[in-house]
Amino acid sequence: MLIVLSVVVALYLLLCGALYFKQEKLLFAPTHLPAGYQFRFPGPFEERWTTAADGTQLHGLLFKAPDSKGLIFYLHGNGGALDS
Repeated sequence: MLIVLSVVVALYLLLCGALYFKQEKLLFAPTHLPAGYQFRFPGPFEERWTTAADGTQLHGLLFKAPDSKGLIFYLHGNGGALDS
């Protein structure tokens, strides 16, 4: 009985360790678009690139509306891409 319990505890700890070290890949699995991807949307839009303080390139799409009264800043989350 003690051997079975020891094996179960060891497997549990091994699983917890694997999940801890792989958590970023499990949680943040974005869809990558090809480099030359052409967006197709029904209205006018612009692609915008911004460089963050750490040098990371951030990509966004700007949809312009006539007579707009504000801005909607939409973040699509940690997965997926701007094509959907």
